[in-house]
Amino acid sequence: MLPNYLQKAATIVFIFQTVILLLWYLNYNATLTILMKRNISNKSGLCPLIPPDLVGPISVNINATEWMDIEKKFQKVIKGSYRPENCKARHKVAILVPYRDRDTHLRIFINHMHSFLIRQQLEYGIYIVELDKDIPFNRGFLFNVGFMEALKDNNYGCFVFHDVDLLPLNDFNLYQCPDQPKHLSVAIDKYKFKLLYATNFGGVSSMSTEQFTTINGYSNLFFGWGGEDDDFYNRVVSNNMTISRDNSSIARYTMLPHKKAPINPFRMDVLNSGTKRPNQAVDGLNSLQYNLTEKVYRKMYVHITVTLNKKDAVTQLLNRLKKGKSQISESQIFETFKKILKN
Repeated sequence: MLPNYLQKAATIVFIFQTVILLLWYLNYNATLTILMKRNISNKSGLCPLIPPDLVGPISVNINATEWMDIEKKFQKVIKGSYRPENCKARHKVAILVPYRDRDTHLRIFINHMHSFLIRQQLEYGIYIVELDKDIPFNRGFLFNVGFMEALKDNNYGCFVFHDVDLLPLNDFNLYQCPDQPKHLSVAIDKYKFKLLYATNFGGVSSMSTEQFTTINGYSNLFFGWGGEDDDFYNRVVSNNMTISRDNSSIARYTMLPHKKAPINPFRMDVLNSGTKRPNQAVDGLNSLQYNLTEKVYRKMYVHITVTLNKKDAVTQLLNRLKKGKSQISESQIFETFKKILKN
C-alpha cells in the first residue's frame, strides 16, 4: 500500500489531468462548433446567424485619426460600403448620419464604426447627410433625405438612424432590424448608462424600410435642436408598433464631448407648447422636397449635401404656427428666420 503522501500526490495528479482533458474537450468542442457554423454558412451561402468574430466589449479611440490612415486601415471598404467576402450577408443595412461641422467627431466615428460593422458581417453603407449651412439644422429632414438617397444605391432592408457623437461599446449590439423598431442607444455614459426617459427614441435607433415608410419617416418641420425624436416616437406607437430595447450592458454607448447646440428660436415644441404635433399623414417622406447639391462617393462614406428653398421653409414654419396659439408674432419669427438664413 502506498504511503499517505504518495496517495495524495497521485490524487492531485489525477485531478490535474482530468481538468486539462476537460479544458481540451471544451476548446475542441467550441472550435468544432465554429467550424460547423462556417461550413453550414458556406453550403447555404449565408453568413452564420451569430457572427463568429464578435468580441463583446470594445474600447473607443477618441483621437481623431487622419483620413489617409483610416483609408489604409479599411482597404476593403469601397464608396462607403462593405460586404463580407466569404459569405452572403443576412442583412443589408444603411447607416444614416445627419452632420454639420463635426470633422473631429466624424473621423472618430468612421474609424470606430467600420471595425464594428465589419465584425457583424453586414452588407452596409454609411451615409453622411449635410444641410446647407445657411439653413438651420434639421435632423429629421436629413434622415428622410438619407433614406431616399440610400435606396437609390441599394435595396437596403434596414436603416440605422445614428448621431455622429455616439459610439457603441459592445459589438454584440447588433445593427439589425428585428420585428419591431429598436432603440439601440439605451445606455449612454453621459447619463450614467440609464435610459433618459421612458419614451426616449433618440440617439441611435433602427427600423426596417417597410416600418419607416409606414410611419411616413420623420417630420420635416423641426428646425433647430431637439423635438424631432419625440415626434418620431409618437409616429411609431400611433401605428401600433412596439419599440424594443436591450437593457443589458450590451446596449452601452459613449458620447463624444462637444458643446451643446443652441436651441433654435423656432424649434416648434419650445416656440409654442400649445402647437399641435405635425400631421403624420402629410408631413414626412410624402412631403419631402430638397435640392441635391452633391452626392460624393468617398472611400469611407457617401457624402450627401442638400439645400432647401428658403422661402418655402419660412412658409412651412409660418403655416405651422397658425395651427397653434403662439405668443410670438409671425413677423418676429419671420425676421428671426431671415437673419439666420442671412437674407
